[in-house]
Amino acid sequence: MKRMLCIFLLCSFSAIAAPNDPAALIDMELTKLIALYTDGLASNDARSRHVTFGSLFDDPKRQDAVAFFSLQGVSLSNVHQEYIAIFAKGQGRDLSGAKGPKERPYHLVATAMVGSRGSRSLDWKTAKITDGQIVVQGKRWAKADAQCCPTKPIVVTFSIAASLEDDLMPESYPVLKESEKP
Repeated sequence: MKRMLCIFLLCSFSAIAAPNDPAALIDMELTKLIALYTDGLASNDARSRHVTFGSLFDDPKRQDAVAFFSLQGVSLSNVHQEYIAIFAKGQGRDLSGAKGPKERPYHLVATAMVGSRGSRSLDWKTAKITDGQIVVQGKRWAKADAQCCPTKPIVVTFSIAASLEDDLMPESYPVLKESEKP
């Protein structure tokens, strides 16, 4: 009985502690997003996720999040696909006192597939966030490369309008633009 109570208390504590931890909040959002992207056969685990925080949009005080994740075993194959997901930090708006909504701590702004086996692979830990841009190093497969091992170094820049979270206009499309350089 004491063991069950201890497990219950630990689970309760982690459930209470998690909503204040930005990394835990993004991890919960990623779990939902991955459930939408998977074909039911592909898998993802915590080791194939990476989150970088920084000021991506107009407010330098807010720490937005850029998350990278992958799916392995797509369609029961040895293919993997890499994705980027961009989350804007909420402003803490709360209308619940007037029976209205409460803003989520982070909300998804854009997501896209950015790599896969046979095309390119990004080194997520190199991601740098600046106003409206995410710069990531990676490697692209050259013609002579085996499927396991890309060798051609690249730098990929993802651009998103710095005011996008509040002002989505037709000229903002596509929402996420990218350029690649050797």
